[in-house]
Amino acid sequence: MIEILVTSFPFVFRVIYLKWRGMPVTLYSVHTALFMWFILALIVFFAVFYYYPKSHTGLVPFRTVPVVAENGGTVTEVFVKGGDHVKVGDPLFAVENSTELAKVEYAERKVGEIDAAIDAALLEVDTAEAALDAAEASLKQAETTLEDHRELQARGSAAFQPSQLERAISQRDTRSAEVEASKSQLAAAKVQAAAVLPAQLESARTSLKQAEIELEKTRVHSFVDGTVEQVTLSIGSRAAQAAMSPAMVIIPDRSTRESSRIVAGFSQVSRTELYEGMAAEIACESNFNIGMRNTVLPARITRIQKPISSGQMAPSGRLMEPSERVKRGQIVAHLDLVHPEHAELLVPGSGCIVQAYTTGLKGSMEGTMTSHVIEAMGIIKAVGLRIKAWLGLASGIGLTGSSH
Repeated sequence: MIEILVTSFPFVFRVIYLKWRGMPVTLYSVHTALFMWFILALIVFFAVFYYYPKSHTGLVPFRTVPVVAENGGTVTEVFVKGGDHVKVGDPLFAVENSTELAKVEYAERKVGEIDAAIDAALLEVDTAEAALDAAEASLKQAETTLEDHRELQARGSAAFQPSQLERAISQRDTRSAEVEASKSQLAAAKVQAAAVLPAQLESARTSLKQAEIELEKTRVHSFVDGTVEQVTLSIGSRAAQAAMSPAMVIIPDRSTRESSRIVAGFSQVSRTELYEGMAAEIACESNFNIGMRNTVLPARITRIQKPISSGQMAPSGRLMEPSERVKRGQIVAHLDLVHPEHAELLVPGSGCIVQAYTTGLKGSMEGTMTSHVIEAMGIIKAVGLRIKAWLGLASGIGLTGSSH
């Protein structure tokens, strides 16, 4: 509409001229002006719609985190309600945990048993060391007795008796065997106290830790800072483990960068004119107001998604049929507000009109009069955007049914 009004001046001037000269206004007398009007309108329409792409699919994106139970069970406690703000680590709900408590208690007792067994093993080591000392003392005494009998034999003493020598040798061998047995018992006791039981203790502690983790899973905590919505649980209900049936949804707090981010889809024919850093304006339905204050916000394109979603393929049991993808995808552009303080005005999920502006033509037309004329036409789209926003507010239907 604005483009038609702007290009109507040849016709208006022709009508004024004919009236001034007192000549009748007929189709024949104004056909040249009408033809010029048509040509100018065609040029302006082409220039404006090509160099100033617009998107009616802009939106303020936000993430959601579905909350499900780690362990399915009957809900025993619900700590939050819809609209509550939670921090990382805050409890959300708990499920029945008698089985997990029993496993923790069993694991704790197992750890206690092995601790007691280690104490007993250390006492066995002390007992084995004492037994070894006694056996070594007996062996030393037997060796001394044997040496005395051999000395009597060597001197040919009348006190020497062969039977006593044989008995001394037997006692020496017996005491030597007792020493070896005591050493083996001491080594076994040390292995039990220093290796076997500590390994069993670590295994028991690991089992205890695993049982405690399973017990902890019966109480679900928040992993993000955000607002709780759509709480579907109540005490006595069954908590599902499937992400398709979450117990509640947490909307994470948006970071400073995310809070000023807008995503918009442009027609594929706009790809050649869209570029990172391109100036733009956004008008979101949730910001419409009768005073038009902060209704249109300045922004810039910060990133353009290269792939077009309609072309993506995933492995399946059948070949792709191109005719099933008749609907063309859009060029997705990410925009950030020029003024960060405007981020507070954006309502997550709001629908927006995004108007991009070509502020500097490149190539052969750079710096020419044609480029200045094209750049000046941006005022048409700027005015049109504001009229569009006002009409959306006045009609009460917002951006519904909008087109290019």
